Amino acid sequence: MERKQSAKTKAGLGAGIKNGFKKIGNVFQNTIKSDAKIFSYLKTFADDKGVAAVMPSSRYLVSRTLRAMNIKHATKIIEYGAAEGVMTRKILEEMPKDGKILSVELNECFYQKLKTLESDHRMSLYHGDVRQIDSIAKAHGFPAGEIDVIVSGIPFAFLSAEGRAELLSKTSDLLKPGGRFVAYQVTTHLIPILKNHFREVKIQFEIRNIPPHFVFTAFK
Repeated sequence: MERKQSAKTKAGLGAGIKNGFKKIGNVFQNTIKSDAKIFSYLKTFADDKGVAAVMPSSRYLVSRTLRAMNIKHATKIIEYGAAEGVMTRKILEEMPKDGKILSVELNECFYQKLKTLESDHRMSLYHGDVRQIDSIAKAHGFPAGEIDVIVSGIPFAFLSAEGRAELLSKTSDLLKPGGRFVAYQVTTHLIPILKNHFREVKIQFEIRNIPPHFVFTAFK
């Protein structure tokens, strides 16, 4: 009798284990399907040392960045490093109907995915290096001294000290008086450099992102 019960118990336990593994497998399968974009982003992160963020920007970081941009009143916007377009899509949703945005992306994989956004007539997309932003902006009808806001997700830490200074100088030249440069970064290394090029710098921190990011708003 005890042996029969033991056999039944083992059979039940075996079935329970199998069902448990089946459920776990279903969870992973569903997660992989729903998070295909995240896995794609992670692959690009691993392949391209110029991609600094481990994951796409969270909705919290996007929301905080758009508030810093004063997006409702920005009619001419330049974006450095659009990546897969998480920030770009939200900018297009929130910016004025008569606004214009120029997004610059160096990574080929990201650039190809961003091309779907060009159906919006307000969107201009350029595949190249933001270090040439002065000539890029001019060629796309974004003249120096007239830009409301420039937003950046590029890893400034990956640039040389001279490269950072030169890009920030070009950024300041592009902005109109009172214009904003908004950068979301993992570290605080930009703070002293920003203060060399802008009259005021505000600092925020968004922990609800992987990894957490600082959001710097620099005013011309």
